[in-house]
Amino acid sequence: MKAPFEVEDTAVNRRKFIILCFGAGLSFFTSMSKMLVPGPVYNHLLQDLALDPAQVAGLGAAFMYSYAVSQLLIGVYSNRYGGVRILLIGGTLFCTGMIGFPLVSHLLLLYGFRILTGFGAGIVFIGLAKIVADLFSFRFAMVLGIALFIGYLGPVTGTVPVVWLIHVLGWRTALLLPGLAALFFLAGIALFSKGTIKKTVPGQTFRLLPALFRVRGMLLLCVSSAVMFGIYYALLTQVGQKCFEDVYHWSRYSASFCITVLALIVAFNNILISFLLKLTKGRTRPIYISGMVSVLAGTILGCLSFRFGLPAFCLLAGFILTAIPAGFFSMYSLVAKEINPPENAGLAIAVLNCSAFVFIALYGNLSGTVLDRWKNDMLPGGVFPSAAYETLFWFLCGSALFSLTLSFFVPNVTQKPRPSAGNTSRK
Repeated sequence: MKAPFEVEDTAVNRRKFIILCFGAGLSFFTSMSKMLVPGPVYNHLLQDLALDPAQVAGLGAAFMYSYAVSQLLIGVYSNRYGGVRILLIGGTLFCTGMIGFPLVSHLLLLYGFRILTGFGAGIVFIGLAKIVADLFSFRFAMVLGIALFIGYLGPVTGTVPVVWLIHVLGWRTALLLPGLAALFFLAGIALFSKGTIKKTVPGQTFRLLPALFRVRGMLLLCVSSAVMFGIYYALLTQVGQKCFEDVYHWSRYSASFCITVLALIVAFNNILISFLLKLTKGRTRPIYISGMVSVLAGTILGCLSFRFGLPAFCLLAGFILTAIPAGFFSMYSLVAKEINPPENAGLAIAVLNCSAFVFIALYGNLSGTVLDRWKNDMLPGGVFPSAAYETLFWFLCGSALFSLTLSFFVPNVTQKPRPSAGNTSRK
């Protein structure tokens, strides 16, 4: 029976397909790792390690900055090294960071291991995408979408189940277990890698980078979408769970369940976006602007919830509105691909993803800085007052308005129809 590859069926390609499966499993843990720190261990880092809010936020930001750098660096040179080699390098760095972080207490070591974790996680994503492109050239978006969906289930598991593990085993052991599980998938990749690692060949360089930002609308697209991701991840990984615990006195399980809902929405929206594009006949602008309106509405609702003491479901509704466009990355990638020359399409998507994680890290730092100004008003147990979160949400609201304004000037593109069964010479 012939394997489902769109290139010549060989033993090497069968090995690559098995590696792809292990890589998708590894991506589950790389996605989970984005929200493990500080997320469910925020209060443990504050109390057990005596860190201040800015330092805790910095640990989350360190991951995001290193992830962003990896996207740009490895994205530029991915053609030189091949997907399997990239997966092995990324997986090794990621597992080292994941296993090392819960074993140390010194702040510099904590930062170092989070940087390794983020850099490795970003490399894994590039390697996975490269293998998908090699094996499924004509079904790249669909197969990568499936792999991303598996990965996006990681943050779902990183909420309620991890909170339960922390309660049962302690926060250090609970963070160590995902690293050990990721090591299993890395070992699987290494086991089947024989004969699949290609020789290093000349590839792209950074000389192409300046040309990207001379393309009309590319900078606007990068900034507008990146601000939106910064807002969403500030809630997902930094303050979302904690504000429900502090202001509404929810249990850790109830608060983490709300974050689970956000992660599920983003995961399924990666599938929903293709149907939305069909409704708009492939046009991106209506969906793009509507998504940014949703973020603005969500942050306004958050401001009002903290200002007037609205019920918790109002704040949750605001969170959901903010999360909706975070699942549309494939559409943002489509815009980046279409407004750039074909030879720059891959690099354009890498730059788009890099921009997102730069702003995710930046907003992680800023959220920690805002809350740090209220540390003298904290109640016992590291509880921030409602006014602290209100201040933060007014900042997020202003950022959402800025993102929405830019979205009106992002170029509108139309998704090209799939080639017919009789014409598969092009993607």
